[in-house]
This record gives sequence, C-alpha cells and structure tokens, in this order.
Amino acid sequence: MEAVPEGKPVEGPRRGLWEALAEDIDAAPPSSATNLWASLEDRLDFSRSKPRRAPQVEVVCQVASSGAEYYILHSTQANTYLKIDAQDYFLWQHLDGEHTVRDLAVAYFAAYKSFPLDRLVRLLDQLKAKRLLDETPVDVMGGITLRLEEHTLAYRLQRFAATSMQKEISLRNVDGFFATIYRRLAWPLFTRPGLITCVAVSIAGLVLFVRTLLVGTYPLFQTAGSYGLGLLVLFLAINVLVFLHESGHALTVKHYGRTVLKGGFLFYYGSPAFFVDTTDIWMAPKEARVATSFAGVATTLILGGVLLTAVTLFPASPLSPVLFQVAAMGYLTVVVNLAPFMELDGYYVLVDLLEIPLLRRKSLAFASKRLPRKLLREHTPFSHEEKIFATYGLLTGAYTVFFVLSAIYIWRSYVRGLIEAVFSGEDILATVLVSGLVIMAGIPLILGLIVKAALLIGAGATRLRAAVRR
Repeated sequence: MEAVPEGKPVEGPRRGLWEALAEDIDAAPPSSATNLWASLEDRLDFSRSKPRRAPQVEVVCQVASSGAEYYILHSTQANTYLKIDAQDYFLWQHLDGEHTVRDLAVAYFAAYKSFPLDRLVRLLDQLKAKRLLDETPVDVMGGITLRLEEHTLAYRLQRFAATSMQKEISLRNVDGFFATIYRRLAWPLFTRPGLITCVAVSIAGLVLFVRTLLVGTYPLFQTAGSYGLGLLVLFLAINVLVFLHESGHALTVKHYGRTVLKGGFLFYYGSPAFFVDTTDIWMAPKEARVATSFAGVATTLILGGVLLTAVTLFPASPLSPVLFQVAAMGYLTVVVNLAPFMELDGYYVLVDLLEIPLLRRKSLAFASKRLPRKLLREHTPFSHEEKIFATYGLLTGAYTVFFVLSAIYIWRSYVRGLIEAVFSGEDILATVLVSGLVIMAGIPLILGLIVKAALLIGAGATRLRAAVRR
C-alpha cells in the first residue's frame, strides 16, 4: 500500500503571502467577495475548523484518455472509495489538521486564481460521508460517546424501512475463499489459451441455443409437463446463475491483485441471492475495471455454452430439458445485464470506456430537455459529449420500447399458460410456489411502505407543530 502523499505546507515561503491574499479577498467589493467567508461558514460544519485526512488512506493516480489526471482515495479502515480530480487532490493534500478551511481556500486561490467555495463545500461533504476525514469522537459523560438519534423510535423505524426490502448477510473471509479458487482452479481461464477457449465455447453456445429455441424442442417453463417443477428448476437456476455471475466478478478482481471486500447473501424482496463487493477494483487501471464489470456476463455465456453443448450431444437425456432451462435463464440475464441502458454490468462497462460518470442521468436529462431546444430552435453544432448524450438517450428510449414488446411476447407465448395453471389449481406445486413467492415479496414491501408512510406522517406533523408555534 502506498503512503498518502504529503502536501506542501500551506504557509509557503512566507506566511505573509497567504495573509495578503486573505486581506485582498476580504477587501473585495461587497457584491463579490466580502461575504464569501460568511457564506462558507454558513455552508460548512465548523465543529472541526482544521480538517485532517483520515489515517491509512490509499491513493492511486489514474490518467484518463484525455490525458487528465484523477485520483482514487481508499480508506482501508472504512473500505470506502472516492474519485476526485486534480484540483480536489490539491485541497486533499493540504488537509493536515494544521490549517483552517479559510487557509485551504486561500491556498487554492493562490494556485488556481479562483475561489473554491462550492468545490470546498462539496469535497469536505464527500470526504466526511466516505469517512475519509479524521473525526475524533467527542467524549460525553465520562468518555462515552452518545448518538441519541440511534436510540429513538424514529431512527429504528427508518432503519427497518431501509432494510425491509433488501437485507445483506455477509460471510467471513470471502476474499480468502476466492483467492484460493483463483489460485487452484480459475487462473488458466485468464491466460490467452483459456480466453480463446472461453470465447469459442460462448459463441458455440449462442448458436446452439438459437437453433434449439427455434425448433421448440424443450419448453421454457415446464419440467416433466409440470409448471410447478419448472418454476422450482428456474428458481434454483437463478440462484446458481447469480452465484456464478458474482464469482466471475470476484475472480477477476483477484486476477488483478485487488481485494473482494465482502460477499454473502442478499435477501431482495424476500428472495435470496449471492453478492460480492468488488469496489476495490476502482484502485486498478481502467482495463481491469472494464474486465471486472464484463466478467459476470462472460461467466454466464461460458456456462451457457457448456450446457448447450451437453444438450446437443445428449438430446434424449432426462436432464437435457433442465439444462436447456438453466441456459435459457442465463441468456435472459445476459441480455438484461449487458444492455447498457440500465445501471447494470453493461452500463458500467460503457461508463468506464467513455469515462463519463452519471451517463444515464445526464443523457436522459439532455434528451428530454436540451435536445428538443437544440434541434428546433438553436440549430447549433453538437459537441462530442452532446452527441454521446443524445445517442444514449434516444437508444435508451428505443430499448425501453423493445423491452416492453419483448415482455408482451414472453407473456403471451410462455407466461400466460403458467398463470392459468396457477389460478386453475390444476398444478398444486405451481400454485404453492407462486403463492409463496408473492407472500415473501409482498410482506417486506407492505411493511416497508407502512413504516415509510408513518415516518412521513410524523415528519409532517412535526413541521405543522413548528409552523403553529411561529
């Protein structure tokens, strides 16, 4: 782990330089800079007027395709990460606990000839949220630090509402587990011959799947003529596929020498799934981040190729329909994950390649607001970034239409028969499974909504009482 670079002293060669700059700012006309210090004090928490970097922070410098440098900060204690640009890094270097926020602003003004009011506020807020600032607890009542809000009913209700629909259960030493798997089994897949073999198997699987699907040899939602058994197979297949998908991400992280921070089971609307935290790959170059994002989809494609090869070689086997169902579910997840129009694997691959954070949000905002005015009124040339926003925004709209039409087709071709079997009661197992899934998903959702409604009502009542007192 490399040490955090030490910044140059804020004082510079003479303290008088910084004092003179501060005096110049203070002496500016009232309309421009006289109130800047007061404004800064209003927007920042000055309980720690001399902010200090947290200890044990790993810093990595990356270079964008444009040649601009940016930095990734990693708190090894809190396992949090933050990406900052060169100007923010200048301020970060000066967070030594010896100088006030005012000193930081003056130093930035001297270096960049602009006053960093918004930048400084944003950076300190982000550092605090990511626990990258050294915040010594305040002793209360004989050295015991109390956070009363954590003992209130409102806090507990808010925590319940936040976790009622999504709950993580982390397992111990997940990084060690995947390190062992990579070292003993998976490393050949990352060699050149291994990658070529994986690509060939994936392509063959796709061809065989399309051919088998068009022939209609095997049903998608039935096993041995039962929708109930088909649902059970699909439920188990989804969990196996998710585990292998997440394992692909984790093993790629280990290939690039980074750490799998945590992993375990995620209960999402009552349904269990496996997850891993691969955030540490942020400290690696762009190629490693792209490979890690794509690795889950690649793992599913490889598995699909293996399964379809087995189905093709042994079409009469009683396991072939089950293997086909698992492969079909895998290819469905590939389509969903790889499409860069939702914030899943394909989206993060595209964001890393284009180096445009918040691509989806920016593109949809541009396509819905700025693009019509630009086409109908302004008639001005598009910048490179605007071309990306317009293309992505329009393709997102087209993908949404395609997704809806595909859902309608799947409903009419496959799902409708399943629903009819459930409501008719002909397939008892299907009825029990669907009812159980609805209950598992519905109870957390209903309870979470009730708690959120109670919190909103309580907050509204508090504001109303405060307004009445005024």
